[in-house]
Formats: sequence, structure tokens, C-alpha cells
Amino acid sequence: MLNVSQCCNYRVKYFAELCRLFSTKTDKLKNNQQIHDLIGPPDPVSNLRPIIFARSAKETYFEKKYINLREETQQWNQEFWIKHNTNFIEERKRFQELSRAQGKKELTADDMSVFYKQFLDKNWQSHFNYNIAWYKRNIKILFYGIAAKISKLKIK
Repeated sequence: MLNVSQCCNYRVKYFAELCRLFSTKTDKLKNNQQIHDLIGPPDPVSNLRPIIFARSAKETYFEKKYINLREETQQWNQEFWIKHNTNFIEERKRFQELSRAQGKKELTADDMSVFYKQFLDKNWQSHFNYNIAWYKRNIKILFYGIAAKISKLKIK
């Protein structure tokens, strides 16, 4: 498990790599505006790909709201999965150490399935709450996305 300083150092290096990748993208700018969403490599802990959302110089209220909601949802997802995956790795490590202390030299897939089942059962409510919140967020994003498209048609 990474301690806090290692995690911070790792995050700084990861962010620097993202900036390098995004800044070398050839189709990034058109009249000093990003024309496409930029998608980075997966985060090593959350396994989610960060996105830098394209923005227009003439954004309508609904476009701004749409992009802001997408960014907030991305950050919310990132935080949830970092916490979840860190917890998973810690608990798996404890399970493996406990099994070895009980005399098992090597853990089989069947042995690990016991851990996976226990972990999923213990975190069922958290996953359920996450899914409900995720659906609510995405429905809201969908409505603002539709409103943004309609508002863009009215401008043209």
C-alpha cells in the first residue's frame, strides 16, 4: 500500500505525464480553442481515464452547465473509485497475509473467491448507493446535453 507522501508524489508524476500527453496533441487547438475532448491514460489507482473537456468560446448557459456537470461527475467517480480500489487492495492484502499465517503457502482461485464474495457482500450498500447516484447524475447530464444542443441550434 502506498503511504500518503508516496501517493502524492505518484499523483504529481501522473498529472505531469497527462499534461505532457495533452500538450503534444496536434489537433488540440483551433483558433486557441480545444476542438475535441482529450482522454488520458488510465489512473493507476481508480483505473478511470481522465478527460479534459473541449470548450467553445461562445458557450451557452446550458453548454457551460453540461460541461461543468460532466467534470463534477468525473471527479466524483474518480474519488469513489480511488477510495474503493484502495480499500480493496488493503483488504485483499490482509486476507492473503491471514491465509498465509494459517499455513496456506499458495492461495488458489477458490480461496480468493471467498475473499471476493466477502468483499462484495460487505460493500454491497456502497455499490448500490453509487449506482443510484450515478444514474441520477447521468440523467441530469443527458437533459443538459439535450438542452445544450437545442440552445446551440437557436444561436446559429
